[in-house]
Amino acid sequence: MKRWSLVAFPVLALSAAAFVRPAERTPPPATVRVRMVQQGSQFKFDPAGIRIQPGDIVEFVNVSGGPHNVQFYPNRIPAGAKDVLNRAMAQRMGDVAGPMMMQPNQVYRVSFAGAPQGTYDYFCLPHQALGMKGTLIVGEPGGPGSTINDGEPTPAQVPVRH
Repeated sequence: MKRWSLVAFPVLALSAAAFVRPAERTPPPATVRVRMVQQGSQFKFDPAGIRIQPGDIVEFVNVSGGPHNVQFYPNRIPAGAKDVLNRAMAQRMGDVAGPMMMQPNQVYRVSFAGAPQGTYDYFCLPHQALGMKGTLIVGEPGGPGSTINDGEPTPAQVPVRH
């Protein structure tokens, strides 16, 4: 009897393990790059509209025409996003306002870990009047940024990321 149980127990354990689904793993966060550029007299974010998933990281890169920064409109982000952004934005110069990037190829990273889904409208403070604005959608569009438009891409204009 003892010999049978020594063989049967491992076989039963392996059989049961075959029916247990492995825990679903969440994919690692993606990093999406947004270039901050001057082309002639035009200042822009390239691309001007992006979609990411909660937890992803956005890299804003000062390519040309700086200084640049990224600053979110506090009234055009989802509810609860302000606190998340303020924690995620290092060296802020104000509420939801990143620092000035003075050097070419300087990178500023913002993590959207814990960020609510919705539409986030943003701009470059030195070039806001020149139309340097953008739209970032975390997950699905929503919130006040989805309905206000003054030159940045609307949620319908932001391509779906595959």
